[in-house]
Amino acid sequence: QSLDIPKLFSLIQSFRPDNFTRERAIAIYSAALVIAEEELLTAALKLGQTHGVKGEEFYETVLQSYLFLGFPRMLTGSMHLAKHLPNEARLRDSRSKDPKLADKMHQDGIDLCKKIYGGAFERLRDAVEPIAPEVYEWMISEGYGKVLSRPGLDIVTRELSIVAFLMMENRPVQLYSHIRGAFNVGASSELVHAIINDLKETSGDGYCSAVEILDRLGSGS
Repeated sequence: QSLDIPKLFSLIQSFRPDNFTRERAIAIYSAALVIAEEELLTAALKLGQTHGVKGEEFYETVLQSYLFLGFPRMLTGSMHLAKHLPNEARLRDSRSKDPKLADKMHQDGIDLCKKIYGGAFERLRDAVEPIAPEVYEWMISEGYGKVLSRPGLDIVTRELSIVAFLMMENRPVQLYSHIRGAFNVGASSELVHAIINDLKETSGDGYCSAVEILDRLGSGS
């Protein structure tokens, strides 16, 4: 890994944004979830609170982290959040009361995946479904349906949180999809660039990947 944890601490301590404060604070919190260390998570949580991030938005960011970072880091984030925000209500997804839950989550997943991937959705389906049909179904129903379609965090902020996860992990293939996805669901070029540049010093090779992707998309600085 080429991550620079001290520089992430430094970013948190010196962060004085003049625009997109909430979205950028959530992206920094997302970056801290990748490291999943107590002191760093606490600093990122306090930063988010300073810039108006709500308890349920932290919670949704933690929940979606398991799709990209795995259960161990999601559980670490959940326990940290429960410790530091013990009285915050956790949003219950009303779809859990739907008797046709599986069908609804599948359709929600299809709808959201199409928004994020745009014209590339069919290519994604055709690439994944023939070689691993279970993975395709889990991706649609579990990932895009059950998790990313939850209320509590708007889809633009969700995508930018995912961009932060993937920059810190330096996963270029998935990072390309979600930078492109952020644009597809309505993120402005200024906002996407701000988040990528915020994480420039700490994400190492992931920043280089993000810059290359912006160039490929015709959105380079």
